[in-house]
Amino acid sequence: MLNIQELISLRTDIFDNSKVKLVRHQDSRIEYRDVIKDRKKLIEYQKEQGTNVFGKTEYLVSFIGQESTKSLLFGFFRVRNVEQRENGKFYYDLEEITVCLELIDRVIIDWGNATRAWHQDYRNYKKEVLEILPKGYLGEFPGLTNFILDYDELKRLFENPDANRDWKNHLSSINGIYMILDKSTGNQYIGSACGKFGIWQRWNDYARTKHGGNQLLIDLQLTDSEYQRNFQFTILQTLPSNLTSKEVTNIESLYKRKFGTRFHGLNKN
Repeated sequence: MLNIQELISLRTDIFDNSKVKLVRHQDSRIEYRDVIKDRKKLIEYQKEQGTNVFGKTEYLVSFIGQESTKSLLFGFFRVRNVEQRENGKFYYDLEEITVCLELIDRVIIDWGNATRAWHQDYRNYKKEVLEILPKGYLGEFPGLTNFILDYDELKRLFENPDANRDWKNHLSSINGIYMILDKSTGNQYIGSACGKFGIWQRWNDYARTKHGGNQLLIDLQLTDSEYQRNFQFTILQTLPSNLTSKEVTNIESLYKRKFGTRFHGLNKN
């Protein structure tokens, strides 16, 4: 089987005569769950370490730990400098380099048994490539009410429908009541979708416009052009396709009353 070193060497020789480390980020702390889904936050997280683990390293090949020993390629970084700060921690000046871009977020390797050894020498530890995912792949569809999507994930879903056919097929086939949560404030928006392509069609509006035409979401967007990154999308209830639009609206109104989103949330009506 091909290993990650062989796969990379087919595309670039930048690591051939350099000091390189393989890095696997995985952390069970609650606060880390949001970091791992935000690329910018994860890069900042990687820059700060309690010991000088990258002191003699020129490059990092970084992965995100998944279930068992699987690891997803996250990016390639040049270690430009390091400084020890007053708190005793080491802060690295990392530059993300543009090599093998077609492999990032797609290659899954087997880290092996030593998962506690989260940084390892690139040349001495060969990592088997288990899978190369389709571009833009979100993962297996977990069930209609068993997922939460951040806005960036939502956008990636609609930019890569062929790579996520199961998601498209399921979301196109059902009507339902959905919620958008503003993570920065805790405010909620309740909406409904009914029609030929159901949830898929309605959520495509959010992926395209960032606000879906909802006035209070538009107002938030005016305060910050990247405000949509605070939004999380989830389905609260699926609905039979034979319900009328009036019946769907009545169920939507009931959820608005239950959650109080007209008074303390993001629903204007």
